[in-house]
Parts: sequence; structure tokens; C-alpha cells
Amino acid sequence: NLKSCWSLPILSSSQEILGVIVIYLKVPGHVGKLQREMMEDIMFLSSVAIEQNETRITLHENRKKLAAYAQELEKQVEERTNELKATVQKLVETNLNLEDQVLDTKAAEDRAMASQVMFTAIAKNFPKGVIIVFNTDNDIVYIDGGELYRMGLDKTKFEGVNIDHTNIFSEQRIKQIKENIKKTMEGEQLSFEIQYKRRSYSVNTSPLYDDNHNVKWTLFVYNDITKQKEAESKIKSALVREQELNELKSRFISMASHEFRTPLSAILSSAILIGKQNEPEKLAKREKYIAQIKTNVRNLVVILNDFLSLSKLEEGKVTAQKERFDIVQFSRSLVEEIDSSKKYGQKIIIKHQKPIMNVFLDSKLTRHILTNLLSNAIKYSQENKTIDLILDKQNENLIIKVKDRGIGIPIEEQSNLFQRFFRADNSSTIQGTGLGLHIVKQYAELMGGDVSFKSRLNKGSTFRVKLPM
Repeated sequence: NLKSCWSLPILSSSQEILGVIVIYLKVPGHVGKLQREMMEDIMFLSSVAIEQNETRITLHENRKKLAAYAQELEKQVEERTNELKATVQKLVETNLNLEDQVLDTKAAEDRAMASQVMFTAIAKNFPKGVIIVFNTDNDIVYIDGGELYRMGLDKTKFEGVNIDHTNIFSEQRIKQIKENIKKTMEGEQLSFEIQYKRRSYSVNTSPLYDDNHNVKWTLFVYNDITKQKEAESKIKSALVREQELNELKSRFISMASHEFRTPLSAILSSAILIGKQNEPEKLAKREKYIAQIKTNVRNLVVILNDFLSLSKLEEGKVTAQKERFDIVQFSRSLVEEIDSSKKYGQKIIIKHQKPIMNVFLDSKLTRHILTNLLSNAIKYSQENKTIDLILDKQNENLIIKVKDRGIGIPIEEQSNLFQRFFRADNSSTIQGTGLGLHIVKQYAELMGGDVSFKSRLNKGSTFRVKLPM
């Protein structure tokens, strides 16, 4: 029996040496070739077996690693899951907080909207006034108010418009508004009054601050105070009238004690002398004294009429009651009535265009005007002087002129001639109240006319009354 020994490397499929196999066989020698083939098959099967074994070992190790990795992965997944749960919880809490914030914001917006609606309603219905808000560039940010609609203005044509581009104010007014905006922007609060389209407004301004306490806008509030001003004016007028009436009473007492004394003394003296002149041959003297009594009584009546007329004028009780009459015949009758008041040698000449001149005037007021002007002409003219009463018609107006050749009026005093109680310095020795010309002017104006005059010192005066016929 022969013994054969074989030693061969065991290779993997990738030609790596896995180990060495040694095989001892007891076989006959003539079967060597067959042995080699068998050995090759055995080596191949052995390598396959070893490789499969190693594969199983590797697979087992890999399974262990996979199990460990899976366990680690499950741990990480659990950790991530817990983190995700915590994150979701936070998100849920944040979402709840956000919903609360949304609700709070919605409530705040609703309150702001309600406030805006209320402010708009207040501004739109602001009685007898206008509210205007300006920004730092003098643009009208907001405008509204009852007065805006009363004037027929559309607020949309002003909002967003610069004050320089508005067409309802003059350049001077715009300049003043910009100056007031500037002062208010500097922190001032202004209060003043203005006149606009024949109405009175009180204006109050105030700065408006943002959240950083910076002045961002200016508020202008215009309030119509026309009725208040009218009432105030009436009260002031009543106060002035009351003061004037008190002054009138004081002057009346002072003047009456002086002006009434002279004619009353003359009347008393004339009456006493008449009583002593009973003889028939003294008739001329009695007539002279009677004429003096008549003249002085007439002077007293003129003074009393002046005061009565002034009182009625001050109280607003005098109105023009017009009627138709012939001014020519009217003037003739009046001149005859005052004939006894003339001084020695004085003449009153009536000049007129036509023999009949019908007019539509208040006869009582006209009588007072003519009586006053003619009486003044008589008083302030010397003896033997002529007085002209001229009646004319110009453009449907009656022109009455009374021209004298008397002492005249100093030029420096002519501007005060129609004031109550005014008397020129050169007339202080002549009896008078200083009310006549003031009343003449008032009566002429009541009938829609006016009075003017021309005068030269020591040359005479001409008074001109124009009355619509």
C-alpha cells in the first residue's frame, strides 16, 4: 500500500488565502490522476464550506450589529418622538397663545374701529363748527363738521390737500393759518377769533402727539359764534345806549338849568311888564312884550322837541311814515310860522323850479329838518341878512338847501358838527342845545337821504339835504 500526501492552499472566490488543507490518502499509485481530480474537487468543496462558514459567522455578526443598530435606532426614534411630542406641545401652547393674541388684537381693532366711528360721528355732527387736522407738511389730514356741510363744501376735496392749494382762503389767510400751524407744532395752544364770509368763528388749536411724545399733527377747531357776537354786540350797544342816555340826562339837567332860565326869565319879565302897561296908549309896548313871550316860548318848544326827538331816536321809536304832499306849499307855511323868530331886517326867500313839487316823504320829519335848518340860519345870521331856502329836483331826489350869510363854522371843528351836544366855539354866546343838526342827520337817514354842508368862517353856511322823492 502506498501513502500519498497532498498540501494545497484554500482560496476564496476573490482569490484570498483562507487556509491550508493537508490530506493523507492510502491508495494505489496507479490512480494518481484520479486522486488529483478528487483532491481538487475536495479543495473546492472545502473552500466553499469554509467560505460559507465564514459567511455565516459574518452574517451572525452582522445580525448582532443590526440588532444593536436597530436597538440604538429605536432608542433614537423614541428620543426624537419624545422631543417631537414636546415640540408639538409647545406648538399647541404657542398656538393657543397666538389665538388669544389674535382675539385680543381683534378686540383692540374693534375698539379702535368703534372709536374711529365715534370720532367721525362727533366730527361730522360737530354743531356750527369745523374740525381740521394738519400734519407737519401743512397737509389737511382730516376735516369734518356741521359748518362744512352748511357752506356746501365737500370734505373729500380737502383731505390730503396742502393748505397752499386750497381755493377757499385768501393768500393772507393761508399765511396766517401756516403761522398758527407752526406755533401749534412747537407746542403752543392758541385761542383767537376770525371773520369769514361775514360770520364770526372762535378758533382753538392744540398739538397732537404720537407714541414717542413727538408732535405729529395739529388740531384746529372752528366754532361759529356769530349769534353770540351779535348778542354781545347788542348787549354792548344797550350798555352804550344806557350810558349815553345817562349822559343825556346829566346834560339835559345841566343844559335845561341854563337854556330854560333865559327864555323863562324873559317870559316872566314880559308878563310883568304887560301887567304894568294897561293904558291904551301903551298898546305897542304890550305887543312887543307879547312877541317876546311868543319867541321865547317857541325857543322852549324847540329845545323840548330836540330832547324828545333824541330820546325817541335813541330808543328806536322813530320810523318814517311817508305821504304825498307839495313841498313848495309846505315850505311856505313853515316859513310863515317861524316869521316871528326872525331878527330885524332878516328875509327868508324860497326858490324852487316849479310852482308845485309833489314828494313822497314823512311830513313830520321833513318839518323838523326844515325848522331846524331855518332856525339855525336865523340864529347864526346877523340882522338885515337874507336866508335862501332852495328846493330842487335831481335824478328823482329832492334837494333842499338852506343858505345863510352868518358867522360860519371854523374849519377845524366842521368834522364834529353832527355829533350830539356839539357846538362850535364861535357859537357859545348863542342859545342852542347842540342837538339840532344831529337830529336832522338822523331824520334824513330814516327817509333814505343824507345831509352835507359847506361853510366859511364869517361868510356863511349852506346845508344840503338830499331825500328820495
